[in-house]
Amino acid sequence: MLRQPEAFAACFTARYAQQAEFRLHYRAVSADASPTESGPEHCWLGLVIPKKFCKPAVRRNLIKRVMRQALRELRLPPGARSQAPVLMLRLTRKLPAEFRSARSPALLAYVQQAVNALLKSWVERTVVASEQGLA
Repeated sequence: MLRQPEAFAACFTARYAQQAEFRLHYRAVSADASPTESGPEHCWLGLVIPKKFCKPAVRRNLIKRVMRQALRELRLPPGARSQAPVLMLRLTRKLPAEFRSARSPALLAYVQQAVNALLKSWVERTVVASEQGLA
């Protein structure tokens, strides 16, 4: 996971995909990364969920759990597994006001749908496009 402020700052300048209130910044792992941390089946993850957009800690934790679970379930094409990406999920604006409860099933479904769509668009943009470019 990303922990240093410099690593987050590098991600903020990277490419991104936007879906609803979420933005996924992505870039390749730097050459000086240690091989144990950036194995072919791993990716580096950073989460930025500002309190000004999401006050309740329960909601912030829900978003983080959904993103981690979506990455665990993500299936990359065989050619893409050799590159370990650096991903940073960022909440860019408030969630819709229709979700009153921080633990509502409707909120969970909404966040899952948005995060899964975001990851799908990232895979289509980067992984599939790079494979087509190599062919």
